[in-house]
Order: sequence, then C-alpha cells, then structure tokens
Amino acid sequence: MREGVGGITLYNMIIIFIFIVFALLAATISYYKAFKVNSAILYSVDKFEGYNAASREEITETLNSFGYMRRTAGDSCAKERNGMELIGEGSPHYYCVYYESDDTGGIDKNDRNDDNDPLYYNYGVVTYIFVDLPLLREFKVPVYTKGERIYNFSDGQGDGA
Repeated sequence: MREGVGGITLYNMIIIFIFIVFALLAATISYYKAFKVNSAILYSVDKFEGYNAASREEITETLNSFGYMRRTAGDSCAKERNGMELIGEGSPHYYCVYYESDDTGGIDKNDRNDDNDPLYYNYGVVTYIFVDLPLLREFKVPVYTKGERIYNFSDGQGDGA
C-alpha cells in the first residue's frame, strides 16, 4: 500500500516539474520575440535617423513579417516613461516609441552644436509579451529597450516628425 501512494506522489512531482520547465521555456521564447521586435524597431529608427515616415513604414513591414500582435481597442501608451516623452504609437501594431531630446550621458548639458541644439538625442521602445492562458484571462508584460545615443548633426534630427 505504501508503494502505491509513493508512486502517485512521484508522478505528481514529475508532472509539476515538466509544467514548470515548459512554462519557463515559453516565457523565454516570448521574451526573445519581444526583444527581437524592440531591436528591429530601434534599428529602423537608427537607420532613418529618427522616428519618421520612412522608419514607420519599415517597422510596419518588419512587424508584419514577425507576426507581432495587432493593436486592439483600448490599447494605449503612457505619455511618459523613464523621463522620455511619447512621440509615436504603432498604428496597426501595439508598440510605443519614446523620445529624449537631450541625452548627454554624463556630458555637460550645456554642450550644444552649432545650431544650439543638444548634442545627442535618444529613443526608447516598449513592446509587449502577450500571454493568453486557458481558464485564466489574457495579460501583457511590457518590455522596454532604450537605444544608443544618436548624435544631432543638424536641425530636425530629433524632432520625432
């Protein structure tokens, strides 16, 4: 009789272990996908020297190829995050782009270029990990990535237009 109870307990522990391993694996894959989306968005912003029409078009094409989640009713972005202001939301996809006009990175904030603009500006991106569990409700986890500082060569580089 004692061995029968021990066998069931062992099977339960094995099932719980397998469940935890698969949950961690699924979480890792979801985080990787969200980080890959962040990297692709920041690459387009860097490539086109700002969040503009050309970068938005490339971002939309890239996210379509990734199969990233589309925006639903009620999805909105916070107006500010980590001292950066919201400048764009993905129209068909759910991501947020934030802009910091003066990212000196420890350099004197009074350092300006010839047009009296800050030397550096920066972008941050928030995407989401979407989790839809059976018998539980759907929820999302934000993934924030801040890009590299971009040197402000001329007027209008960091206006977010």
